[in-house]
Amino acid sequence: MIDSLMDRASSILERRFLRNAFLPVLLFLPVLLLPSLLQGDRLGQGLAAWDAQTLTFKVVTAVGYFTVCWFGAAVVASQWRNIVRLFEGYPLERLPWLQGLGVRWHQAQREELSAFISADSAVERAYELRYWHYPDVEVAVPLPTRLGNVLLAAELYPLARYGTALVPVWSRLCAVLRTETQQDIEDARATMEFLLVLCLWLTGFAVCNPVIAAMWGTSLPIAIAVSASGLLAAYWAYLSAIPAAQEYGEQLRVAFETHRFDLLHRMRLPIPQSLAAERAQWQRLDSFIAKGAQPGWEYEADETLRVHVRLLTGPRDDGTEMAP
Repeated sequence: MIDSLMDRASSILERRFLRNAFLPVLLFLPVLLLPSLLQGDRLGQGLAAWDAQTLTFKVVTAVGYFTVCWFGAAVVASQWRNIVRLFEGYPLERLPWLQGLGVRWHQAQREELSAFISADSAVERAYELRYWHYPDVEVAVPLPTRLGNVLLAAELYPLARYGTALVPVWSRLCAVLRTETQQDIEDARATMEFLLVLCLWLTGFAVCNPVIAAMWGTSLPIAIAVSASGLLAAYWAYLSAIPAAQEYGEQLRVAFETHRFDLLHRMRLPIPQSLAAERAQWQRLDSFIAKGAQPGWEYEADETLRVHVRLLTGPRDDGTEMAP
């Protein structure tokens, strides 16, 4: 019975939700209050006051706190995409001067790498940095953050080479991916999301800590020192998220390149016989998905489907025919 309950709990409390949403929300308030509680005898007084409460009060308080944290974690989990977009730099569109500053800096970095690549003294490191960190020059303007450009390079990788961006076809491509491939992609994304949530968590801790110190009358210099440490840790978490984003981006590139013909086959479209024909095929498919354009395809015959139909309509074990 205990094993069945544990299995059920594992299915309900999904690991990604627990690590990336529930635990950060659950620990935020206790960790935020801890620096002020450790000053003087506040922690001892608080524990003594808690021990003096009735069992009913303790149970109701604990259940209420866990319930609030659970719903808060659900809100955080619903915002994972927006959290990633925040670190990609898309909200900076509301601050054009700041966005322009970041875009110009990354534009200069990309042009410098491109100059190395085009020169006779091109080094392998320049190719590697451009591959991981920036989309091709002729494809798109860079984003204002490092993480944003790492993910943009992965999203636009198929556009530079095959004629279609990853975003329009991704939901359809996911339907043909093997379970192992989908799990690898989800694991890579979960690692990146955890580090970004941790960065946001540490930033919130650093900002709120002096406020708590001012409200409780504890030492502001200690609170400022703790906040500075929190900001440094947040920056470390962001830097750690960049290699995680590179791994996630590479999983996206590999998934497209190794399963793109599976998608065309499942859509009953002819498999192109050259790279030029493939680029034209993907461009027509992209236009069909995004704009509803009618490319005039003729569907490819599906031998697998014919075999499946023959199996369904063939003789039963008793020798009788099944209805088509």
